[in-house]
Amino acid sequence: MAKRSYNQYCGIAHALDLLGERWSLLILRNLLLGPKRYTDLIDGLPGIGTGLLSQRLKELDAAGVITRTTLPPPAASTVYQLTPDGEALRPVFHSLSRWGLPRLGAPEPTQHLDPELVALAMEARFRSAPGADGVYELRTGGAAFRFTITPERIEFRALPAESPRAVLAADIAVLTELANGTLALGTAIETGALSITGDLAAAVPLAAAFGLVADRIPRAQSS
Repeated sequence: MAKRSYNQYCGIAHALDLLGERWSLLILRNLLLGPKRYTDLIDGLPGIGTGLLSQRLKELDAAGVITRTTLPPPAASTVYQLTPDGEALRPVFHSLSRWGLPRLGAPEPTQHLDPELVALAMEARFRSAPGADGVYELRTGGAAFRFTITPERIEFRALPAESPRAVLAADIAVLTELANGTLALGTAIETGALSITGDLAAAVPLAAAFGLVADRIPRAQSS
């Protein structure tokens, strides 16, 4: 069957010709944190079906936004990852996330929510903040994420950090409330819902970097 096209000489229409099929953008979203095996994608996209996932992967590969490769030993797994053209879509995902987050409300019991979605929401909230630069680790839902902040950008990856400036730990519900703006960072720290170990002075610039309310952040805690 021939792929449908809007047949319009327009950058937006052409982008949708390439990426607008159901599930395509969510596949790309799930590759923003690093390469994934086919089984990882199935697990992270409940409801897609194996046949449809295979079809979408072929289409995205043909569009030049993902590629299939093999990780070096000892992993030696076949994975899918973003190409430079795919990586160039990251700001688009950030914009969509920032637009959608304040409209989400509280998660419904039937909605799929996992640590990677929370990490991506935090990445989308990033704004440049003096004093926040460094490598950090976020722990939630049994997963660890390394995130690196430079003066102009942030990058999350689904792997632990080596010698992080600070480690943040909280459950998914707490991070969701922080991401959608219904919980103040200081309140989360004071109540123990969010723990920060390492360089505790990073709490204030991190709050600014994520656009979080930073009231009543304790000045010192023990690591």
